Amino acid sequence: MHVTSVAESYNDVPNDTFTNVSAQKALNIAGMAAALVGERADPHWAQVAAKLYIPFSETGQRHLDFDAGVPREPLEGSTLGLLMYPSLDFAMTPQIRRNDFNYTMISVKEGHHEPHGMGMAPASIAAAAVGDASLAVAWLQNNFTSNLIKPPFNVRTETASNNSGYFITSSGGFVQNLLYGFSGLRIQEKGLVGAYAPVLPPAWKSMTLKDIAFRGQHYDITIDRDAGGRATLARKVL
Repeated sequence: MHVTSVAESYNDVPNDTFTNVSAQKALNIAGMAAALVGERADPHWAQVAAKLYIPFSETGQRHLDFDAGVPREPLEGSTLGLLMYPSLDFAMTPQIRRNDFNYTMISVKEGHHEPHGMGMAPASIAAAAVGDASLAVAWLQNNFTSNLIKPPFNVRTETASNNSGYFITSSGGFVQNLLYGFSGLRIQEKGLVGAYAPVLPPAWKSMTLKDIAFRGQHYDITIDRDAGGRATLARKVL
């Protein structure tokens, strides 16, 4: 499957990992949705989903951004961190997740790109998913220290040097950073699940997500600290 990668500098690449994982998840969800409404899912959906190739390095024990044969230059940072984004939350072992994250961070340094609003939330959420609280906090803070918020109305732009329009993707990512990254919560078939340990910036005493509505129920979700200073999460049904 030849596509433009989610890292847009790479055009007409075979087996872009983010694209294939997204397609696989969409096809599987379609099959489950058909069953819920009493319809028969097209069996081809499951066949295609099962056969979609997800590039992987056995040597490095990490995923690849796309087929190994694609010439790789640091045109853009690796997109492997997006596999940990809440919309995908691609299943993998903790070690592979850590390897994917480490490679993503290395590629960001090699790329030498100006700060980009679209990358802040995925980087912070991925850091939280691998248990690196300090980097999760640092990437969140980059929202405010990387010249992405412009006066006089404090709107977010796409890049540090861009000064046109309101880049709502970045603002949406910031909200998701708090909802999913710091909480560690994920939406799964069995409900709102604490999939990863919560994160709380050192200077924060606590954080509360107010009146979160989920499957007909409303919650206040608070991240606090226990006696040992470890971040903990509690839900209060409203």
